[in-house]
Amino acid sequence: MGPGAKLLPMSKMDGDAIRMLGSTKVWIDHNTLYRSKDGLIDVTLGSTNITISNNWFRDHNKVMLLGHDDDFKDDKNMKVTVVYNRFGPNCHQRMPRVRHGYAHVANNYI
Repeated sequence: MGPGAKLLPMSKMDGDAIRMLGSTKVWIDHNTLYRSKDGLIDVTLGSTNITISNNWFRDHNKVMLLGHDDDFKDDKNMKVTVVYNRFGPNCHQRMPRVRHGYAHVANNYI
């Protein structure tokens, strides 16, 4: 379900542990995520007002992506807070990777 209660077609799953597409007001809290097929958390396609807190990310290459792609304009309004998370051991990139929007990243252990 997308904005305005419209059904949105979803692309094929790409192996993310948690994937948000056009989501608003989501709190991801107290999870342990590791060894997913693709990313651990992807926040894309205009998602906003997302909080990612108190999670443990470990043993993974592409940890967290905020923003769909460089040309997707709806992501410019994205607001994501990433606080009190633990990254590692064995996390290599995207802790987080921010393409567009506003990301408040504070008090994480890397």
